[in-house]
Amino acid sequence: MINRESSLVQQAHVASPVLRTMAVMYLLVHYDVALRITIFYFAKEELNCRFVPVFPEAFEPVRVPFQKGLGQRFQQPPGTGIDLGFFELDDLSKPSPGEDVFPLVISAETCMLPHSSDEHVDDPTQSTSAHMQITQAILEKNGNSFQAKVIRQILWVDGVRYELREIYGIGSSAAAEGFDDSDPGKECVICMTEPKDTAVLPCRHMVRILHIP
Repeated sequence: MINRESSLVQQAHVASPVLRTMAVMYLLVHYDVALRITIFYFAKEELNCRFVPVFPEAFEPVRVPFQKGLGQRFQQPPGTGIDLGFFELDDLSKPSPGEDVFPLVISAETCMLPHSSDEHVDDPTQSTSAHMQITQAILEKNGNSFQAKVIRQILWVDGVRYELREIYGIGSSAAAEGFDDSDPGKECVICMTEPKDTAVLPCRHMVRILHIP
């Protein structure tokens, strides 16, 4: 599981003919199986939970293998950062309306570890892993770094797509800015934890009786 609160994008200077400031990703990871982490910037979801960058010329996604373990710290390999100066701050701080394109997409997929320490994603539409966790986020400027604010998390399990939802009142979701209590995607902690005093039963017209010899 990727820690929602640990996502940070920091700027690093890169030695080149022209001094450039690149952004690199830091994460805290907890997993009980080997996995690969892929960082996408400005990517959209396609069929079978595959993600494709809409600006491939600005950043080439790189997969990084991880052994299983708790509290592991992920950092993008040297030379694989992105120049966020290519984008407007307003574009980094919100998803693209109508296109479902997020400024930051983090894919963690279970796998057999490859021999190399990192590999480029040559074909983003290649076959989907059996199990994946997808984190979609926006980037908010915070001094010399960007804090990733998670908007949506997806689980892909054996070809079925699940969307993780926040429970209002548990953890950081209680203090989330701009919380809309009419949002059906967020459950109430009181409804989830208080003893139930109501049972809703179907009417008898909907009951199907099977004859058992």
